[in-house]
Amino acid sequence: MGSPHLPKLTTTLLHSYSEAALRNAGELLVEASLLRDHDHMARAFFLAVASIEEAGKALLAFDAQGRNLSDPAVCTKLKTLMESHGHKINYALSMWALSSPDQHEALKVALDLIFHIKQGREPSMYSDLRTDPDRVQTPREIVRATAARDCVRLAENCLAHAHRHVSEKIPAKFTAAQNRLFTMKTAKFQEMLNVEDFWWYYISRMEAGQQDIAEAVLGYERDHIKTGKPFRTAE
Repeated sequence: MGSPHLPKLTTTLLHSYSEAALRNAGELLVEASLLRDHDHMARAFFLAVASIEEAGKALLAFDAQGRNLSDPAVCTKLKTLMESHGHKINYALSMWALSSPDQHEALKVALDLIFHIKQGREPSMYSDLRTDPDRVQTPREIVRATAARDCVRLAENCLAHAHRHVSEKIPAKFTAAQNRLFTMKTAKFQEMLNVEDFWWYYISRMEAGQQDIAEAVLGYERDHIKTGKPFRTAE
């Protein structure tokens, strides 16, 4: 997917992409385990992170089969997400956490892990120049043995969950509103979430039994942002 030219995304292609990413995640995990067992901890950490990314990509490609692949905006967004190191890590860990019997505790753990894995990804592979004091930094001195072992174990858990997900689930169909929200610019969505009036609107929808956040976002945009009439004075 690194090419600037986007291939035509189809359910068949995404299914194949998911399977290929799972296989690669497994191979990366085997290699990370070998490096760990031979005390090459920095590289073991890096390949374990790469395995987690591939597991996240496999899940993204699998779930994307339920999206509107005839919409160029949806396909472009999918391509962007499946090429993002951070998003693939986020997706793998959040999906793993949500599959846990104790979702609340698992999500707290996942949020902490996401931060440390992202921070350690580049330093575990490349030497660098640092300040305070000015010095050379090498991967071996940065990655602790316990962190590498924990990361390999986490990669095992993420891959096991990804295998279960694609073998037991059917890709959910996304609604038109959900696809529209998916392609909405992040800044625009965040701006709406910071508007108190939107939350009063959403609460009123929940009280009416309509809990879909995507439908609420599009409804608020249509009826209140575009018209310039706040919800609380439009009742």
